[in-house]
Amino acid sequence: MQVARELGDAVGRDIFLYSITVDPDYDTVARLQEYREQNGAGWTFLTGRLDEITRIRHRLGAFDPDPVVDADRTQHAGVLVYGCEPKGRWCAIPGLMKPASITRLVQRVMRL
Repeated sequence: MQVARELGDAVGRDIFLYSITVDPDYDTVARLQEYREQNGAGWTFLTGRLDEITRIRHRLGAFDPDPVVDADRTQHAGVLVYGCEPKGRWCAIPGLMKPASITRLVQRVMRL
């Protein structure tokens, strides 16, 4: 949430934020909406069928190459995939980095 605040007016205009669940059985639309409202998160939360989520994670490169580890949801670390689509630049970093560092890296990719 701090990252969204730091990115300011660019969020929703030039920068779009999405959180994708890895546990769609638990993270229902209602639960995600409740979390969003309780925490003042102004971005989009996505859920769906596990096969769809797995396909998206693989396309974004946010998966473990060991299928046994990847299938174990308790092994999933928060990964932040970010990029600039028009420039074809994509990166991934740990989601638990300090918000100021995340903001700086996102802004850098947008400028390059």
